[in-house]
Amino acid sequence: MNNRAQKAMGLRLKTVLAAFFVFVVLFAVTVYIADPSIYAKTLPLQSTPTGQTLMTLFLVAIVGFVAVLCLGVVRHWRWVFWLVLVAFGASILEIPATILQLVGVVPNLFPVWYSLVRMGVAMIQVAMAVWMLQIYRRYGVWAMGKRASAH
Repeated sequence: MNNRAQKAMGLRLKTVLAAFFVFVVLFAVTVYIADPSIYAKTLPLQSTPTGQTLMTLFLVAIVGFVAVLCLGVVRHWRWVFWLVLVAFGASILEIPATILQLVGVVPNLFPVWYSLVRMGVAMIQVAMAVWMLQIYRRYGVWAMGKRASAH
């Protein structure tokens, strides 16, 4: 196994995940500013000061969770690798769900632009999950090498 290639793959994976998480935070903040009704529909809240406070706290919780994920990526936490892999892989369900919403089979609570962006992000997540699985099979978790099996 080429150690240089393994380290490069691990660095590339960390960089791509960090960039994706930054995009997620920027998108969440942009949606919060541009169309806060999306958060209100997600959390079934009214446009009251209390509802606005809860939406803001929800946004802060999202940012905090993404920050923990970023820390886990940088520190190579194994559970973060598996959490991200499973979550990104499960995003494949978002694609047919969005298509069903757009054709009217399932009710769509969100604007079309938001649904299309979510579907695009889901496609990126699925591609990243496939890539992470390939990295795991070849180099191990976080491209840190495979552990020797204990016989």
